[in-house]
Amino acid sequence: MTTTTIATTERNLFTIAHHWRDLREHLTTHGTTWPPTMGISTISHRDQDDEQAEAATWRAEALRALERDPAQPGWTAAPLRLDVLDTMVTVEAGLLELADQTAAAIQHAPITPAPARRSWPDDPRARRTAEADDLRRNQMALREAKNPRRWRYTGAQRTAPLAALWLLARTQGVRGPWRPLTDVEQQRIDVVARTSADLVERALDVGDGRVRLAAACPLCAGPLDMHGGAGVAPVVRCAGCGRTWTQTGP
Repeated sequence: MTTTTIATTERNLFTIAHHWRDLREHLTTHGTTWPPTMGISTISHRDQDDEQAEAATWRAEALRALERDPAQPGWTAAPLRLDVLDTMVTVEAGLLELADQTAAAIQHAPITPAPARRSWPDDPRARRTAEADDLRRNQMALREAKNPRRWRYTGAQRTAPLAALWLLARTQGVRGPWRPLTDVEQQRIDVVARTSADLVERALDVGDGRVRLAAACPLCAGPLDMHGGAGVAPVVRCAGCGRTWTQTGP
């Protein structure tokens, strides 16, 4: 396993945990799509003047506001964005399953309390020793039961960001009640982390995007590629003549 691969996995797991709150906030926001509605239709229709464009923008904003106006009959809360919800459900299910499987393979069994004794040694010194042993074992079992580093199969810990952070610590080799990961186990984490981070970035439009448009360049008939994402305005570039277009102009 290369250092670069592990670093990428660590970055992907951190991305999931870091952006999970952003996903929750985006559940009720107006969504965007990639690729955005730009493409050749926008490139080919530059004859709309500024006044018409501004009017169209205001009409769209008014319609969106009207959809959420509480004064409207039958108003309800803003609908959830199904694409974001689907991403959250998919990513969380995958991370929890991966954490469960990883913990079942590498996590040491917890220490159990000392079993109840039916009798004690008659010798006072032997009894004190036995009592001390039982007390020490019970204390260790109690500490182990409260160890926050252990992965648990029930309870409030079972969330996507906490699963991502627990897997991140395993990838980083943090010591705890578990053995080190094997190459196969690390590879499985690599794959799930990469796929999950990609889904999160796409849902939030914080990742880089590139897509080949179906239409050809209106100047040289060459192929058109759209670049964008990560909060950057999309740009269309012709692979033939090198001409570029943006949402504001060529």
